[in-house]
Amino acid sequence: MIRKHLVGKRSAGFCGRFLIGVFLLFVSTVGNSQNLSKHSAKSGMEQSVRFRDGDTVFSIRNETSAHSWNQYAFEKTRDLIDAYESYTGVSFQRATVPVYKTLPESEKNRIRLVLKESVYLNGTRIGGYNNVSGGTGKELGIFLESGLVPIGSPALLLHELGHYYFTEPIWLTEGIVSFLPFLLAKKGILKLTKQEISSVSDEWQLSERPSKIDPPLAENFQSDDPRVGAWLYSKSVRLQGILYRELGNENYRKFLKTAISQDLSDGNGLLAVLRSIQPKNWESILKGWVLPGKYSAYSVHSFSKMKDWDSL
Repeated sequence: MIRKHLVGKRSAGFCGRFLIGVFLLFVSTVGNSQNLSKHSAKSGMEQSVRFRDGDTVFSIRNETSAHSWNQYAFEKTRDLIDAYESYTGVSFQRATVPVYKTLPESEKNRIRLVLKESVYLNGTRIGGYNNVSGGTGKELGIFLESGLVPIGSPALLLHELGHYYFTEPIWLTEGIVSFLPFLLAKKGILKLTKQEISSVSDEWQLSERPSKIDPPLAENFQSDDPRVGAWLYSKSVRLQGILYRELGNENYRKFLKTAISQDLSDGNGLLAVLRSIQPKNWESILKGWVLPGKYSAYSVHSFSKMKDWDSL
């Protein structure tokens, strides 16, 4: 499993505001001191955390000078997973079986974060990527650019950590892991400051206008067509608002539990699960969003304002 946030293209809202700085490295005869400086800027952390069904090793490799980020990231990671376990009723160890299934025993029940000044993948500058199950390259972990996840703005970190629970299909899980930190904070299950909550909702791109090319989410979520822009990502998040409103809190929790354990690869799979949880006219509710056809019960502009989310 690999997920990435491109710099230069909008992905999860971060790149539009991310300014790439230019750094000049002066090379002189003090090469050794330069190497020492680079070394001293690095820091790390490794700590065992007890979750519901056992211990998980949390490790950070920080290649920036922002050493205080380590403790901040540790606390946000611990608190988020505690909140996920509490809300979904599914332990971290159980949820991550698909993530760790191809990895050696030494890598199971381990969370790795790597913080860098800049992140590259296959020669392309990206804002971050998720390689927790080894889908690309041998180096495992969640790789993040420091400019995208400063202390006080944990949205990208929380998003990527959510993929330990919700992996596929991406058209559905991208919305889930973007919405859940907000919902959990709103319910008092996850402790976030107002600034941190805003950093989460800011990335939903609610101001994104519907694209003229607007397929149902399950059909072509990862379109490279520049005319689509960030719309499909924002649409995926808005779908969660619709599902939560229609299902209510307890049934939404049931839905999440099912999404963790079952393959909902297409719109019909989602439709079947929703029908089993709560009989409704889901075809009308999901038209335009997940199922083919014109938007029906919920217009294309649904959940485009924060007041819609605050009312949940």
